[in-house]
Amino acid sequence: MIKFFRRIRQSLILENKTGKYFKYAIGEIVLVVIGILIALQINAMYNTSQNNKLKQVYVKNLISDLTKDTIQLNARLKVNENSYLKHSDSLLAIITKTTTTVEDVKNMGQTAGLIGLRTMNTYNTNTLNILTSTGNIDLFEDFVIQEIMELNRLQEYEISVSNGNRDSYFRNFGNYNENYTDSYGTNNLLAEQLWSNVDPIKHAPLYINALTIHNHAVTRYISLTKEIITKTEELLVVMNNLENND
Repeated sequence: MIKFFRRIRQSLILENKTGKYFKYAIGEIVLVVIGILIALQINAMYNTSQNNKLKQVYVKNLISDLTKDTIQLNARLKVNENSYLKHSDSLLAIITKTTTTVEDVKNMGQTAGLIGLRTMNTYNTNTLNILTSTGNIDLFEDFVIQEIMELNRLQEYEISVSNGNRDSYFRNFGNYNENYTDSYGTNNLLAEQLWSNVDPIKHAPLYINALTIHNHAVTRYISLTKEIITKTEELLVVMNNLENND
């Protein structure tokens, strides 16, 4: 094809047909430009197709991650609402009664003691981490990116708050256990002897403080986790729509 065009140019030059030569040259340039534009268009279409395929992979992975998070978060939320929160709520309800004495609080410490916490969420963020590290998050529309990043912000905030509250509680929990022996795992006679020497005035502040921090940690965890579940479910709807429409 190149040789063919070259022969035409040489022929026009030899025949001294300058006007026709310039017209031909312009036509050849136009053909080259059109060819380049077509090639660019084909390349753009190919890239768009590849990006759409890659985007769909990310959509499927995000749906998987978000679904796992929803199941996990609802299970942990149920445990905290039905067990840990009820435990501290019931004890604090007794403590706040005007008829409750320090001896009553001492008896609560001996019989009910303090319990642990399960306020630790682990989120499936592998797909998000890949999206952000590779820059492929730009495959999504701006509003989708904002939804994804807002969920990630809520997750990180929940982890920070829960870690702080959990550390605060376990410091108090450890301090309490250093001073007062739990009857669990010891014989009843020994437990009675140990608790008979406990000063209720010194015991009450440590017990009430630890119990209050426990209640706050669980309550705050529940509130933040519910907010994350709502945002996770909203993003799942967006992802499912993208999967079905693309």
